[in-house]
Amino acid sequence: MRLFKTLFKKSNSLQSDESDILSAILRITNQDAHAKKDINLLGTATLLLNITEHPFFTDINSSLKELVKELFMPTIRTPLRGLKSDIYKSCWIIFENTNNRKMVADINSVSSYIANLGLGNNMTAAIFKGTIKNRSFYWICNYRTSKFYPLAPLANDMRDNELEMEIGNLLVSTGIPLEPHENWYSLSDIPI
Repeated sequence: MRLFKTLFKKSNSLQSDESDILSAILRITNQDAHAKKDINLLGTATLLLNITEHPFFTDINSSLKELVKELFMPTIRTPLRGLKSDIYKSCWIIFENTNNRKMVADINSVSSYIANLGLGNNMTAAIFKGTIKNRSFYWICNYRTSKFYPLAPLANDMRDNELEMEIGNLLVSTGIPLEPHENWYSLSDIPI
């Protein structure tokens, strides 16, 4: 939670002992199989950023290499790669790590680094890929509100609203802050 207060200079009403909001997703993955209803993280996540003229975005992969050097390689345990979308003026930083706790820690380290560059307002969301009942979905953490929502895409830009509601209810039941339904925005071309 401190990370989000730092990024956006506003307080959050969430009452939590978590040091950051992203760690909230670990609540579900740390529960027993019956309680979590077979919900899993798949070891991939991404940060979505809006591109500006800042040098960080000129060559995103070179910037990520510099970031890893500055954060001392042992700190970042997740291989990083970046993808830019000139169509949407956005950038994805992709994380892969089968250890969910380490992946969340790495995302927090990278997010803090980006915020310290003065780019906190460019950070849109952290997106985690997961499965429930052998069906893929995404957990999206809106960086502006520090709340989560599910996204269960289907073919032809359709969404599985029933599955999204089920996942949303599960998030609420475990105390994870949920974005209001009207803010469950769709994202396309998620690279994970």
